[in-house]
Amino acid sequence: MVYNKVLSTIIKISEYAIRVLRAEGIFYFSIKLFYFVVGQVIGLIFYPFLWLMRVKFIPISTMAIGHLAGELDCYIKEGILDLRPQYRAVLLALKKDVVNQYFLGYWRKRILIIQNPILCILLSPFCRSMLTRYRVEKYFCGHFENASFPEIQRKYYGRPPILSLTNFDRNRGWKVLRNLGLPSDAWFACVHCRENGFGMHKNKETLRNVDINNYLSAMQEIVDRGGWVIRVGDPTMKSIPKMRNVIDYAHLSVKSDWMDVFLCASCKFFLGSNSGLSNLASVFGVLTAAANISGPISAILPYGPDDIAIPKLIWSIKENRYLSFKEIFSTSIGNFRTDSLYKEHSIIAVENSSEDVKGLAIEALEKVNGLVNYSEEDHCLQERFKSLMNETHYSYGAVSRVGAKFLQKYQYLL
Repeated sequence: MVYNKVLSTIIKISEYAIRVLRAEGIFYFSIKLFYFVVGQVIGLIFYPFLWLMRVKFIPISTMAIGHLAGELDCYIKEGILDLRPQYRAVLLALKKDVVNQYFLGYWRKRILIIQNPILCILLSPFCRSMLTRYRVEKYFCGHFENASFPEIQRKYYGRPPILSLTNFDRNRGWKVLRNLGLPSDAWFACVHCRENGFGMHKNKETLRNVDINNYLSAMQEIVDRGGWVIRVGDPTMKSIPKMRNVIDYAHLSVKSDWMDVFLCASCKFFLGSNSGLSNLASVFGVLTAAANISGPISAILPYGPDDIAIPKLIWSIKENRYLSFKEIFSTSIGNFRTDSLYKEHSIIAVENSSEDVKGLAIEALEKVNGLVNYSEEDHCLQERFKSLMNETHYSYGAVSRVGAKFLQKYQYLL
């Protein structure tokens, strides 16, 4: 068993090395290889001491909000469930590399966070050593394999969320909202659409990007049902038209790290896309509804156990038709993450219609209000869709669902 585990690790490292070599060239590959080897040597020297102290370094990508939220959440839940040995976790997080410094502070009671630049440099080899690091990338970075978050979320299901908003943040957050016009007894939903103008994803792959205009009908539906809508994101996103009871918070001067946390943690539900910001809502126990899942399609089952999502449809240019979900999941197409792969195979990811996004929003609202009533046909369609997935697919095994109205409409593609 140990031999197989070692062999599997060697194969994964080799596959990763080949991908880096092809993507970045021999020069940058050589630099990364050098730092990797240095990390292994230093880790080997200090491993006995760190083993006695039960210390593991967790190399989380703090520049991506989805990884910062989800990977820390999974790590803590794994420990609560005894799915891993109990360690003293250490996170190196340079302030300039943290996407939301205020949110990071919510985890300080759970792990040791080091932000001193000198200490981060001196301790960084331990994040590369296979002996002194804990493999947190398994939670969300499964390439042509199952990510591990579905198992953790499935076993943790029914327990309270790890994080809860402080009274201090709740009170000052609602004070800001009242100044923006929300009544004190109002409820609101957050809406977010991924674009390519922010942070580490700036001007890179476009598969997961979506058009906010396709969400306007859903936003109007939320307002018509008595709620408010707060559009979250960053100032690089395109503005939305003025609508009653809709606030384009992403472009307001009150936008801040702490306010981002408050909004995601306090909304009735979070309507988004294939973007990490939805994980920020999920770790506070907020239901998320994600439209336009793509890059890969196999990520269709979202992080939160009660969450729902719908995928982009895949159009074949050669055959002039939509591919069925069986065709998508029985081939490597279901795991395609890059624009180049879609272009190479002459396929296009087609965004969900306004009607489909609105249907997802209605289902989310009914779920949080306890009014959703899935029929026998809904359950059958859900099982038919999930039965097409296997262990090679990113979100295989997750207890979250595909939107019911979407499956009813497109059941001819199952």
